[in-house]
Amino acid sequence: MRLIIAAAALLMVLAAAAACGDSSGPPLQSDVTAGAPTGSFPLGPVPGNSVVLRLPSDAPAKVRALPALKSCGSEVLFSEDADITPIPTAPGPTTNATDNQLAADCLLAAWESGTAAELVVAETSDEADQILSIYRLPGNGTLQLVVRVLSHADRTVSWTQRICRQLSIQEGTLTPADCDSETAIR
Repeated sequence: MRLIIAAAALLMVLAAAAACGDSSGPPLQSDVTAGAPTGSFPLGPVPGNSVVLRLPSDAPAKVRALPALKSCGSEVLFSEDADITPIPTAPGPTTNATDNQLAADCLLAAWESGTAAELVVAETSDEADQILSIYRLPGNGTLQLVVRVLSHADRTVSWTQRICRQLSIQEGTLTPADCDSETAIR
């Protein structure tokens, strides 16, 4: 009985969190089916996860115009007490560790096979800045890392990108290396 009540409470929290989005619809759509390949995740043998994060409405035209790639899903790693907009606040949506590992493994498998793919990671910094990182593998042996930072202190938004030539997973975290300098995206 307690399990049913807990499940109902979780569904109510998720529904309330989804309702906090902006007028363009909920920025987070979560339908996590860990380990189950779907039509959206054709990469094999690692399918990724089915968490989808939309681009924020302030994305520059250059970011919105990037060609679509096969998705490895998304990781959502928010602190429970951070004020994060447009993503709902506490208790905040998060993806579980298994789904995060599936997504990271999917991207690394795509990297190693030279397959085009992408993964979106949303998190907060120690300073409570909102960070959205888009790991894009165009399939040419490089990683295009597009990053949006919403400063908690002054509420300014910056978009940057860098090109990297190495990718690995270090202590459960995607780790790009051999990267060019960051450049602003306007």
